[in-house]
Amino acid sequence: MATARRVLVILRAGDQSLHPEWFTNAPSERRNWDLHLSYFGDLRRPFRNRYPDITLSFEKGTKSVGTVACLEKLGSRLDEYDWVWLPDDDLWADLPTLNRFFEIVAEYDLDLAQPALGAGSYAAYHITAQRPHMCLRFTTFVEVMAPCFSRKALRLCAPYLGATRSSWGINWMFPKLLGYPQRGIAIVDETPVVHTRPHGHGPNIALTHQAGFAPQQEMTDFMKLHQLEKRLETWGGIDLAGQFVSDPAEIDSEVVMVR
Repeated sequence: MATARRVLVILRAGDQSLHPEWFTNAPSERRNWDLHLSYFGDLRRPFRNRYPDITLSFEKGTKSVGTVACLEKLGSRLDEYDWVWLPDDDLWADLPTLNRFFEIVAEYDLDLAQPALGAGSYAAYHITAQRPHMCLRFTTFVEVMAPCFSRKALRLCAPYLGATRSSWGINWMFPKLLGYPQRGIAIVDETPVVHTRPHGHGPNIALTHQAGFAPQQEMTDFMKLHQLEKRLETWGGIDLAGQFVSDPAEIDSEVVMVR
């Protein structure tokens, strides 16, 4: 039987995962998304107190290696959902924020999206920092840290999820595969999350180095092979009043402080 929820969150989770915080500030039964934990730690019975509808599988390795293996295990279950979100486990958010993020993704029928990074976040790209006066911005970029794919987008992008051991570089491929649509890719400012770990300092990169791969070289080689550009463009956006905004100066007039 198909789920009534339209979004599946697949989280590569370690023992320090922040996902328990995602259930705060609202009753769990109001959740509009399902959660599957892809565990990469060493415990035999992790997350014993998880809600009964949260599923679990065990996949060792980096985010890319484990995600590919997990998607293969989930198989046809993925067809039950209109969107799949693949966040990192060091993102802080609460339940109302995530519910609203998925509502906005559905409202604008986005093929590729991520929540903006709120104040105090560690950010690798300035474009991902929240513009608090905006609902969302239509962009040419979504970071691999937290991409949400439509069913169509996942089908196109899934073959590249394991293209680099570190996951570095593949986020430049996703928009190209989608054809850089002017209204199909967005960073959602109304629902910021906090990225709590410095870029490149988490277990994913440590596991990449242990496997003998250099993330920066992987990205360079991948981008050269596929002739990719680092496009960080904003086509326009929707402000909190629901009005379309095209002036870049107006869109970027307010930006939260990130690290």
